[in-house]
Amino acid sequence: MKTTGWLRGLAVTGGGAGIVSHAGVALLRALADNLGLTGGLSAALADDRLVVHDRGRVLTGLACAIADGAEAVSDFRVIGDQGDLFGLVASVPTVWRVLSEIAAGKARTAGRVTAAVNAARRAARAQIAVRHGGLPGAQVADRMLAGVTCIRLDASVAGCHSDKELAQPNFKGFGLHPLLACCDNTGEPLAGMLRKGSAGSNTVADHLQILDEAIGTLPPASRRALMVTADGAGASHGLITRLDTLARRRGYQLTYSVGWELGERGRAAITVVPETAWQIAIDSRGEVRERRAGDTRGDPGCAHRACWIEEAHVTELTGILRPDSQHDQLAGWPEAMRVFARRERPHPGAQLSLFEAEDGYRYTLWVTSLAASARGWRANPACIDAARRVHARVEGGIRAGKDCGIGRFPSHAFAFNAAWMQAALLAATLLAWLRLIALDGRLARAEPKTLRYRILHAAARLVRGGRRRQLKIAAAWPWAADVITAFTRIAALAHAP
Repeated sequence: MKTTGWLRGLAVTGGGAGIVSHAGVALLRALADNLGLTGGLSAALADDRLVVHDRGRVLTGLACAIADGAEAVSDFRVIGDQGDLFGLVASVPTVWRVLSEIAAGKARTAGRVTAAVNAARRAARAQIAVRHGGLPGAQVADRMLAGVTCIRLDASVAGCHSDKELAQPNFKGFGLHPLLACCDNTGEPLAGMLRKGSAGSNTVADHLQILDEAIGTLPPASRRALMVTADGAGASHGLITRLDTLARRRGYQLTYSVGWELGERGRAAITVVPETAWQIAIDSRGEVRERRAGDTRGDPGCAHRACWIEEAHVTELTGILRPDSQHDQLAGWPEAMRVFARRERPHPGAQLSLFEAEDGYRYTLWVTSLAASARGWRANPACIDAARRVHARVEGGIRAGKDCGIGRFPSHAFAFNAAWMQAALLAATLLAWLRLIALDGRLARAEPKTLRYRILHAAARLVRGGRRRQLKIAAAWPWAADVITAFTRIAALAHAP
């Protein structure tokens, strides 16, 4: 059997007419137009000059190109070279000029762009609520926390292979150190801040600014009940004090969960916790976190207790650290703050501290403002621990952001790269809206790479007739029906001005 049989009789020539290679990008362009994003950006970036290309449309087009996989400004040609579908499109030098103008406008222009995105976000969330009967809840183990908007804060190093402005050595190499706030309910990046490489992981001013910006992006109805999470690197007096202040506002509800350093105070408290006070933790399915003992033989479904090892336990340390007003080891911290500890079996090769090596457990501490008077499953320490552990989902938002251009900074200038990051965050936001408004099943939870391969990169033929244009998706494409359904849903949206 000849493995090259498929090549027999195949000739490759040019001259194909009406071919669109990235037809799915039109989904994002149409979504941005119908939600009012393009018009809002046009108003935000308007000035008195006479320009050929509307600046808002250029920025929207760049965001769509980044969502499609563009890693450099020159990759904008994926849209620019398909004028038959997208109409008059700016050139690559024009895109550079637009980003340079945004960079020159500094905070004032960035604020106008953010306001335009937030207006479109309100429209998008309204459409999501109509389609799904409400906004998605926040996942906690096997339960859904409905009616609560979850904001997750985290910083991540974006490595640079050249000496860009403010790229500096840090604990993970060399580069810049952006800080992000992601919405766990919808997968949207709510706010982002590009920072120099040596910026601290727990810089108070940066966390306060990104927190305020993230809350400000939400529609007023979504700010009434909030959950804010951050890891131990972001823990500080300033952040927790601000969260406590927000939680005490009348008519508002805010619960925070922030990592806590395992210092001398925490180690001393752990040593006096009785063994009976440790409760077994649960996993993402709501089941106890157990694994088979390594030396077990016989039936793997055996329920004998000796055949299983409990992997993790959780307990509360608040009563030990704050037994009364005379012996308060948490003086200066909010009264509503509670301290929890989790111990778990380390994975093979894990490095334990001297304290942890004594009993073989790895310990993690965190603080929360969840009221001790809570009832039902939320009062269960195992569920409180599960709500804390899912903070790790912020890594998915960071991964999507980096897959949408964060870290692929095209310029030496820091301000220009900050403008690029705004476009990258907008690209990740458009993909999140696309999933929730127009897609179903696994595609509604897909990563950017999967959406590109299955939806955005779909090939089609553009046919004209009867004063209309018709985009025909390749019949053999396995996800052709999903693309067509998505177009239909987006076209049904009320066209915004």
